[in-house]
Amino acid sequence: MSFSGIIELKRIAVRNLARHKLKTGLTCAAIMVSVAVYIWMQSWLDGSALESRRNIVNYEIGAAQLQTKLYFEKKDEMPAYETFDGWEDYADALDRAGYHAAPRFTFAATLYSTSGSAPLVVQAIDPEREAAALAYTTYIDFGRFVRPGEFAVALGAMTADKLGIGFPTRPTASELEQFIALVAQTPEDEPFIRSAYAAMEAKTQYGETKTYAEERAAGRFALRRDAGEGVLERLWLLAEAAGRTDARISTVIDYKTAPDAVRADKWRSELEPEVDEAGRAALAAVYQYDELTGAYLLDEDAGDAAVEAALAVMLRAGFSGAVRHVNQVIDVKVAGIVNSPDPATNFNAAFMPLDVLSGEEGMMLEGRVTSLLIRDKAMGAADLTSKKESAAAISAALAGALGARGETLPAELGVFTWQDYMSDYLAYEKYEAGSSQIFSILLFFLALLGISNTMLLAILERTKEIGMMRAMGMTDGQMIFVYMAEACFLGLLGSLLGIALGCALNYPMVKYGLDFSEMLEKMGGNMGYRISGNFRGMWSIPVIVGSGVAATALSALMAFFPTRRALKLSITDSLRFE
Repeated sequence: MSFSGIIELKRIAVRNLARHKLKTGLTCAAIMVSVAVYIWMQSWLDGSALESRRNIVNYEIGAAQLQTKLYFEKKDEMPAYETFDGWEDYADALDRAGYHAAPRFTFAATLYSTSGSAPLVVQAIDPEREAAALAYTTYIDFGRFVRPGEFAVALGAMTADKLGIGFPTRPTASELEQFIALVAQTPEDEPFIRSAYAAMEAKTQYGETKTYAEERAAGRFALRRDAGEGVLERLWLLAEAAGRTDARISTVIDYKTAPDAVRADKWRSELEPEVDEAGRAALAAVYQYDELTGAYLLDEDAGDAAVEAALAVMLRAGFSGAVRHVNQVIDVKVAGIVNSPDPATNFNAAFMPLDVLSGEEGMMLEGRVTSLLIRDKAMGAADLTSKKESAAAISAALAGALGARGETLPAELGVFTWQDYMSDYLAYEKYEAGSSQIFSILLFFLALLGISNTMLLAILERTKEIGMMRAMGMTDGQMIFVYMAEACFLGLLGSLLGIALGCALNYPMVKYGLDFSEMLEKMGGNMGYRISGNFRGMWSIPVIVGSGVAATALSALMAFFPTRRALKLSITDSLRFE
């Protein structure tokens, strides 16, 4: 087929589209909506996924963590007994290899204030190293971040608001009056406090009606947006003087130890079923059954290494007798309120100095930690991770730096990346992306059915015309080309309109995002994605171009089958077709 012949066939295809304007317009509209919705949804999901990953790495857990392998196996249980010491040597080695390293001791607790209690995950940290490795430490709404040597915590914003810590940010009229009555110490304090608040405006959130927004704002006050640092500092000092920053942490000190004796019934019901042959051999090396007591007794002459191996078997099997518990209460001051872009730092989270937990007044850590957070010094708060932050690269750098001093990394320690740690989140992210794609595929399928229907009707209406054109010498291949070109132009027109509409819808998503902070607060801070409330989209050239190319190619393909069906008729049958 010559070039001029191809051009002529394309002109025929364009003229055919112009002959059926209504059908062409409806089919183009279906393709347009499908492409636009796909672009918009992918932008939202890709933007949320990217921002969530950045938040996890830069505000929550770093690029990787050095932990005991047993801790990682039970990470969801936060086993505070799985600790290691000598972290300073590892941090120094990582520092010389170009990494930030921040120690942490993680434990579950309950925080009590004068107005209630809430469960918490407490991160005991080195404030200076933490600030170098993670960015959340600069997001302090009120007060300040914690300092070494003080029994104080920096508390997540939503937990602080729930427990009445500090001063309220969006109080009802009665809550504001109660706060004034509690903290005002001089005649000047009451008008000062009132001047710091203004009646809430009835602004609609995403999906709300104006009436609902007005009901939500009625009788509520909000901290003035133009309140300066001096105003906030004075409010915080008033709250502190009134005891609204006093708190108490109730927790349990866990430490692992091989029990001196295990009753035979517990041994057979709780331990043996969870242990493999190698584990049974390790236990048999240090425990012997005593008929007189009916228990398995620890052999006092067993070496430390054998006892440690047996203890590791018990811990891996989840045997409760291998962990001792001591209740502990710690009185603290709330030094400041954390409100970072990562909701994990704002909800049910607290941060306190690691050094104060070493002795009996704390958690009796004696220099032990549960993890060492690791971050490449060259990476910024807007970056994800580099090749240098893989488990293999960090392990090699750590081994090299330790080896230069004649030291080695203990076998029980391992490096685990944020992907290893956040496998559940990544599975959720994949599920959300899959759900979106299924929805988009359904829209595309409906649009393609419309194209197929349009082409089938067009071919049926033009059966005599097809017969006449074939009688004049047009080959079956040329006929297929004409109708596939017609459908291709249909898909191309709909795709271009869809890309234009999708980009128009996506622009405000990228620039402003959608505010889900109210919904996030009601859901306890958990919407799956690690975003504090404002969901933003992102531009993706492959998605925009790919959606248009796919829609155009599939449109052309959908014309092939009805055309082949029409061409099965003989020329004479086509000319007699009614």
